Formats: sequence, C-alpha cells, structure tokens
Amino acid sequence: MEMVKPIEDISRLNDAFQNFMLASQSLEHVYQQLKDRVVYLTGELEEKNRQLEKALYNTEEAEDYLKGILESLSESIIVIDPAGDITMFNKAAEKLIGMSAEDVIGRPFDGLGIKFESDGTDTFLKTRKKTHNVFMSRSNVSDSRGSVRGQVIMIQDMTRIKELESHQERNKRLIAMGEMAAQIVHEIRSPLCSIELYASMLENELGSSPHTNFAKGIYTGIKSLNNILTNMLFFAKPQKPTFHTLNLNTVVSETIFMLMPLVEARGISFTRSQCSGTQVVGDAELLKQVLMNVIINAIQAAGEAGEIGINERVNGAAVVEVTDNGEGIEHENLERIFDPFFSTKEKGTGLGLAIASKIMLAHDGIIRARSEKGMGSTFEIVLPLIL
Repeated sequence: MEMVKPIEDISRLNDAFQNFMLASQSLEHVYQQLKDRVVYLTGELEEKNRQLEKALYNTEEAEDYLKGILESLSESIIVIDPAGDITMFNKAAEKLIGMSAEDVIGRPFDGLGIKFESDGTDTFLKTRKKTHNVFMSRSNVSDSRGSVRGQVIMIQDMTRIKELESHQERNKRLIAMGEMAAQIVHEIRSPLCSIELYASMLENELGSSPHTNFAKGIYTGIKSLNNILTNMLFFAKPQKPTFHTLNLNTVVSETIFMLMPLVEARGISFTRSQCSGTQVVGDAELLKQVLMNVIINAIQAAGEAGEIGINERVNGAAVVEVTDNGEGIEHENLERIFDPFFSTKEKGTGLGLAIASKIMLAHDGIIRARSEKGMGSTFEIVLPLIL
C-alpha cells in the first residue's frame, strides 16, 4: 500500500507535464499565428500608409495644380463660403480690385467697398480708384450630395475690349461720314461759287448805293459758309502725314508754349509731368493740332481758376494724358464726342475732336476719353513707340 501512492503521484505529474507540453505547444502555435498576423497587419498598415501618403500627395498636387490654374487666369476668380466670406482671391482679382488676397481672405465679399452697376446693356464695376466695364457671373459650388458649399464669382474686365470695339466703330463712322461730307462739300461748293460770283458782281454794280450792304451781307455769308465747308473738307479728306522721327516731349512743349498765354489769362493752375526722350514717328504739325484741340477743350472745361494736368508716360506705347477738373462728360455723350458735328458747347462745330481722331488714325494711334460727371475728364493720346 505504501508503494502505490508515489507511483500515482508520478503518473499524475507525468500527465500534468504532458498537458503542460501540449498547452505550451498550443500557445507556441497561437503565438506563431499572432506573430504572422502581426507581420501581415504591419505590412498591410505600411501599404495603407503608403497609399494614404500617395493620396495626400496627389490631393495636394491636384490642389496646387488647380490653384496654379486659377492664379494664371486673366479673369478675376473670387470664391466665397455660404456665409459670404472670401475663401479664394486670385491675382487677377487683386489687380482688378486693388487689394491683396491676404487683406481680403476671411472678409465678407459685400464689405470690400466695390459696387456693380448696370445701364441695361453693360455692367460696370466701381472700385475705390476706377470704373471698369465688366462681365460678371456667379455659380454655386455644390458637394457630391448637392449641398451648396459656397459660390464662385467670375469677373472679366471688358474695358480694353470695349475701348477697341468703340474705336473700331468710331473709325467706321468717321470713314462713312467723311465720304458723305466730301460729297456734300462737292455738291454745295459748285452753286456756292456761282452765288459768290454774282454777289461780287452785284456789289460792283450797286456801287455806293444804299443796297450795297445787302450784297456785302450775301458775300460775307458765303465766305462763312465756305469756311465751314473747308473745315468739313479737311475732316473728309484722308490725312497724309509727313512722317519723321520725333521727340514727343518737344512736340508737347511747343504746343504748351503756344497755349500758355490763354492758360495764364484764365488763371488756370497748370501742372506737367514729363517723360524725356520718348521717340515716335509722326507729323509734328498734325500732332500739335491734336494736342491743341485737346488742351483747348481742357481749358474751356476747367474754366476760370480751374486745374489742368499734362502727364507724359510710356506704357507699351507713348501716352500723353490731359486732365481737367471741369464738369465732366455725360456717359451717353462720352463716345459721341468724337463724331463730327457733335458738340456739347453752344457754339461748337463738333469737328475738333473728329479731326483729331482722324489724325491719330493716320498715325496708327488712338485718342480716348475717360470722364465722370462732376469729376472732370481725362483724354489720352496714344502713339506707338519706335521699335
């Protein structure tokens, strides 16, 4: 009986050891499986991290690419959130509105101090410094679920295009009116010459008769009509400049010298900003005629003790800018002032600016006007530079 118990204990110990070995092997197997799983998951995680990093890189690259496209557009692009605050403001918008993106991001679009106005045909953007003729559109930005996330405002500055269109239309009108004026002058001058001859003969026949003054009145009226016809013919006939290389500064100086007595007599404050050495090709006398027309108009607009400024600059072309602080020109009359026989003055013939425009056309240049009612006017004489 005493020998059985140790044997039983050994047997139980052996069974326990076997169970421990089996459990150890099982645990080792599970550990190996866990280890393999960890290796697999680590690989999966690394792959997911690579994919996420690539996706983030692609997203960032796409965002930079899109931003680069928006920044390179000539149209102004402004993006606002649902609250109306600006979230994107490209370089074209900075240039048009005159404010930097840093200053406006996060600010309400309605608080920029700009205003849109329409005359039924064109839309105008009024900033702090300038008025632009623009095309504007607004589009909603929606997410995949159709929820509105904000708006994209696109503004295209049409000022230069409108100026070129107006210039082209003006040239067409001038050509057509010039042809008509030439024909009218030809038709009127023939009978007018006969009337002038008969009036002269009648004056000689009447001698010292009291009725001689009637003949003189007819003769004087004919001379006045003939002078008007001469101006019409000057406008109608093609301008043929004698081209030479000119220093534009000299041409402007000589024109101002001729008009300074008139400026001083009216007590007008005169300022000038010069740009020395600007070379152009043109007819000096014809260009002086253009400048005289524009400066005389400025003198008349400024009135007694008014202000006139002449600014010469180079901006891709030679520009002479004549500014006055007069009453300004109504918007609807701004383009018509270059039409022959149109004048806002009571005694104006309406040929001065029309002739000036024809002269500039013959020089491959342009003359244009900017004006706001009550804020004066600015005329720009633009000539191509010598290449």
